[in-house]
Amino acid sequence: MQALNPTTPSGNPATASEATALAAAAPGWSCSERPPSLFRRFEFASYAQTRAFLDRLAELQESSGVTAQNINFGRTYVNVTLSAMGAALSPAEYALAAELGRLATA
Repeated sequence: MQALNPTTPSGNPATASEATALAAAAPGWSCSERPPSLFRRFEFASYAQTRAFLDRLAELQESSGVTAQNINFGRTYVNVTLSAMGAALSPAEYALAAELGRLATA
């Protein structure tokens, strides 16, 4: 995954190495430049696993202050889109993406 000119916590553009590190921490996500966003589809074996993931996603959004702009799901899948809250993706959006990836494989 290629980082899309993320910003640092101070609001300054991230350096190339910072952007690469952010993207590497959230593997499996697709990037879009317009608008700056991350997308991933998560597949599960049962509805119970899907429901547990959705519940944990809600908890993570509450605790992080980062909200997925688009979540849709079926019995055994969840599609998540994280869009930039500003002009570029922030470390917080990449951190939520990485945490969701870890959660889905736990």
